[in-house]
Amino acid sequence: MKHTGRLLLLLLLAFATPRAMEAQSVVGGSSDYDFDYLTPKTYEIGGINFEGAENFDTRVVQLVAGLQVGDKVRLPGDKVSGAVENLWRQGMFEDVQVKVDRIQGNIVFLTIVLRERPRMEKFRFTGVKKGEDKKLREQIQIATGDVVTENLLRTSANKIKNYYIDKGYLHVEVTPETEPDTTTGRLTINFRVKRGEKVKVDSLIFEGNHDVSDITLKGKMQKTRDVHFRKSLRFWKKVFWKKSRYIEHDFREDLDNVMAYYNEQGYRDARIVRDTIWDTPSSEKDQARLKVKVQLHEGRKFFFRNITFSGNTVYSDEVLRRSLRIDKGDPYNKSLLETNLQYNPSGTDLTSLYMDNGYLFFRAAPVEVAVQDDSIDIEIRIVEGKQARIKNVWVEGNTITNDKVIMRELYTRPGDLFSRDAVLRSRRELLTLRFFKEESVIPEPRPNAEDGTVDIVYKVEEGSTSQLNLQGGYGSGMFIGQVGIQLNNFSVRNIFKKDAWVPLPAGDGQKLSLNATTNGSSYYSLSASFTEPWLGGHRAQSLTGQVYHTFMSNGLWAKTTDANYYSLRITGAGVSFSKRMKWPDDYFITSHGLTYKHYTLNNYSNLAADLFTDGSANDISYAFSISRNSFDSPFYTRSGSDVGVTIYATPPFSLLSGKTIDDNTTAQDKFRWIEYYKVNLHGSWMLNIVGDLVLSSRFRFGWMGYYNDDIGLSPFGRYFLGGDGLSSWVLDGREVIPLRGYENNSLSPSTGGSVFDRFTFELRHPIVESSSATIWMLGFIEGGNCWANLSQFDPFRMYNSAGFGVRLYLPMLGLIGVDWGYGFDGDYGGSHFHFSIGQSLD
Repeated sequence: MKHTGRLLLLLLLAFATPRAMEAQSVVGGSSDYDFDYLTPKTYEIGGINFEGAENFDTRVVQLVAGLQVGDKVRLPGDKVSGAVENLWRQGMFEDVQVKVDRIQGNIVFLTIVLRERPRMEKFRFTGVKKGEDKKLREQIQIATGDVVTENLLRTSANKIKNYYIDKGYLHVEVTPETEPDTTTGRLTINFRVKRGEKVKVDSLIFEGNHDVSDITLKGKMQKTRDVHFRKSLRFWKKVFWKKSRYIEHDFREDLDNVMAYYNEQGYRDARIVRDTIWDTPSSEKDQARLKVKVQLHEGRKFFFRNITFSGNTVYSDEVLRRSLRIDKGDPYNKSLLETNLQYNPSGTDLTSLYMDNGYLFFRAAPVEVAVQDDSIDIEIRIVEGKQARIKNVWVEGNTITNDKVIMRELYTRPGDLFSRDAVLRSRRELLTLRFFKEESVIPEPRPNAEDGTVDIVYKVEEGSTSQLNLQGGYGSGMFIGQVGIQLNNFSVRNIFKKDAWVPLPAGDGQKLSLNATTNGSSYYSLSASFTEPWLGGHRAQSLTGQVYHTFMSNGLWAKTTDANYYSLRITGAGVSFSKRMKWPDDYFITSHGLTYKHYTLNNYSNLAADLFTDGSANDISYAFSISRNSFDSPFYTRSGSDVGVTIYATPPFSLLSGKTIDDNTTAQDKFRWIEYYKVNLHGSWMLNIVGDLVLSSRFRFGWMGYYNDDIGLSPFGRYFLGGDGLSSWVLDGREVIPLRGYENNSLSPSTGGSVFDRFTFELRHPIVESSSATIWMLGFIEGGNCWANLSQFDPFRMYNSAGFGVRLYLPMLGLIGVDWGYGFDGDYGGSHFHFSIGQSLD
């Protein structure tokens, strides 16, 4: 009987349903239309009207609904109900209806009735700090007039939550509240935020690690540390280490670091089995704590056994094996294998070996061919392809610099074999010009597999090529200021073209520099220089000319008859010729220069212990230098070196003239023609340690000698060591060498030295690298000394210092430096701040 009752009930429901559907109707116009849901009829849409769509384009609404005049629809039917659903899904409306206005035969006229959701007038945050308001607005990105939907409220709240979760507030609560705005009829949204406390990691637990210790694994967790690990390293945690906060994406990155470490050690099957996080009672008031457990599967440690090559015809197995730099018995490291196959920053990978010889289509695939016990055999399957020759080379994006200025710096020429090293070298040379934004210089090879050629386009974006020099510093008891302009992309040939002055004629790569330096009362210096970097237009050989005039007195400008008045004038000019060499390699540059200086002294008592106080002196010197600079970037250098030697020499006038020098010879006769020789050495090496951390190692050495013992060391051009190295005020032609942590010029004999050395080690790390500015922090240790003569020289006796600083490179101002140094030795050490705009501190 129970089964019979259920069957009758189902039959009754089945018959009742159609009758209920017949009672449904769509109302429109002045009459009602009843439709039979069991026997729908087909109509053609004759017109569509709209109600309540004042803020919407009715054409777009009609398109979303999927109804068009002329369409065939069944009433009742899926197309009309689908139109309602399509509009409803947009989330813009609180109510959607489709009504029938009238029916004429088989033609139906419809009205789409919409009731819009309210729009937002404004929004605010409650429970947030004042400084966070702007950041949260940037996060949620909503604006006045947006339709207030559940999705908008939910999405905005989630973005706010994620913002705080990323900062360690795991238990943050965000509640969106709406209230009507009485003046506009719109809604005001208030996001009520309860941040809670930042969550600390109480314990970081590893399970399953048998071969690698907990302390090693915790060391690989660079951003997620527990309080116990940090307490074991109290000093370093204050200086360098992250706080023990839990941030989800940082935690995931740290787990990737752990896996990368395992793989580098040969554990190729290592994996994270699971990670578990749970709250734990805190001993600190209101401070949330978490326990984090990471369960590992280490697997077995594997080693490389046999590495073989197949498909190679250009290079032998032995050559490839040397380039691969992986030996039998090394821990299996898939990442290292791929790096040494595809791209090693040092340029020693297999791909570079082939691509530097034109094999652009080279491919190498490592395959595990045997795994036995803890050993793995690798076969590297090589497809060498054909050598590709360069077909076309051009540049894009240069709006100021002429094409020829760029093209002459490139090492990729049409017809040459493709070389990746030549492409990278070309990019380096373009950066060295300092005409373009560093991140915009992108070489883009475009291979043509059909004919075995490649086109190369260099994409650039013009940067600021004019530089305003504002150099300042305090030295010798006075503040020195410099102002000038350096035009690094000047064009002489366009000077007389009116349309080229935008604002100055530019584009030919020439350099024009104008500078003025003064202390405002007793010192000034004027200088100008011009450089043509490609003399003749066909070779990398430059010609530079310069003139300068310097005046220094004790400030009694109008009292030239005063017995206490003294002054020194230096007027000079010089010309130098530099050339890029092809041997030993094309990083070498040689330079020849000829300089003339005329000194005029008036009661000048500050020069080399009064050796020469009145009169005039002439200095004609020849300079020869050879240097090699392979720095990868002129902005923030990560690799490369810069070494060189410069020799200065004047003619031995006294020896050539045969004139006798004795006690009766006046200072004017001794120094009318200055004679000396100097040897200056410098070296700088950049080592990219890890990531962007760079070690800079530098040294400088100088020695000044003389020809005639009766004359001795020249009173001009001696070395002065210590302080910020501000060299724009070149009094008596001296060379000023910085040594931070000490007073200016304090580490030399009072009359200047003839020998000096300086050694520097710096750790650098960038903070900002962009087209508008490059900023990096540095820490340094350095030492040096200066001696009166070569017999006193002792390279192991140095004044030492340490400190830290910051560098800011602005395209319009150049390099700005601020350093704090502490000198450990002598009477002139201690705490000192050094500031400069320019290169004086480096």
